Amino acid sequence: MPLKTVARMEIQRLEILAPDGTVDKALMPKVSDELLLKMYRLMFQIRRFDERAVKLQRSGRLGTYPMITGQEASQCVPPLALKPTDWVVPTYRGGGVYFARGMQMRYALLYWAGDDRGTHFPDGSNDMIFSIPVGTHLTQAAGLAWGEKLKKTKGVALTYCGDGTSSKGDLHEALTFAGQFKLPAIYLIENNHWAISVPRERQSASETLAQKAWGYGVAGLQVDGNDALAVYKAVTDAVARARAGEGPTLLECETYRVSHHTTADDATRYRSDKEVESWKKRDPIARMKKFLTARKLWDEKKEKALAEATEAWIDGEVEAYESFPPPNPLDMLANNYEHAPRALIEQRAELEELLKFKGGATILTELPPAEGRFP
Repeated sequence: MPLKTVARMEIQRLEILAPDGTVDKALMPKVSDELLLKMYRLMFQIRRFDERAVKLQRSGRLGTYPMITGQEASQCVPPLALKPTDWVVPTYRGGGVYFARGMQMRYALLYWAGDDRGTHFPDGSNDMIFSIPVGTHLTQAAGLAWGEKLKKTKGVALTYCGDGTSSKGDLHEALTFAGQFKLPAIYLIENNHWAISVPRERQSASETLAQKAWGYGVAGLQVDGNDALAVYKAVTDAVARARAGEGPTLLECETYRVSHHTTADDATRYRSDKEVESWKKRDPIARMKKFLTARKLWDEKKEKALAEATEAWIDGEVEAYESFPPPNPLDMLANNYEHAPRALIEQRAELEELLKFKGGATILTELPPAEGRFP
């Protein structure tokens, strides 16, 4: 008796905007000119910010910083398909996501300077803090989506991970739960081809990362992650599915990490300049500029004005960041628990004693009041 085929599965890839700026009109989403220009401005500004942040780190004015150069479309565009009340759970490489959600980038700088006051988000925006541990936030995003479903709000939870993280059990546990309960969740894999020094082909033997959705009853789609229009359509469609109660979606946005993994990395040790240059030809900002120019929405005069305004904006954010008063060391012991355990109480008391004298002078009076809940 021959074997029976019990399931057939395939993964499609979405591409709309080509590197030369032309589009597939049949797939073009309905997007206003205003929103198209917003996409471009966000990507342009976050790249300039990224470049300045690296200079700050190299000059000793910032801690280790994770660059997003080359990934602007998959970072800045997905939040535009959401409401402020929807949940967003980025990774540590989420500066563009937070920027698109309205975060003042002075706080991102503060965070990467090691100051927890950098976890400051706009009022009314449901954003979780930068997730430094790799993958631990993915099950939390499923929990947020479950909460929205139980409350019947039609809210959505969007979360990110990289190609390296897609090899971890966290993603599979999250997808198992999300698929089983048809949660309004979107899992976006930023496949930038390198998990630090490990290439994509060493991460998984599967043809795509999107097909990892198959085993969990989750919709899966591969997207040209350097195509802002394709990213927007993919996320918009996933959001519509989620709000309609049709369950979660896994999106693989294929992009490229043009720069180093972080400012503590040297990518030239494990990849070739030829590979990097080939991906620069698929730059998401350059192709969007060509598209807007062809539609008579952009020109060099507007480009110059945006560049000047962006530099002034970044100057203001850097000045604001460096004008923050020093943090109170006691803050690191606040907001860890609803009710502080004995060990934490004892540690705080010990630190307070150590801080009382500084060459005979009281240093606690020189610091801002401790913030947060304690005990």
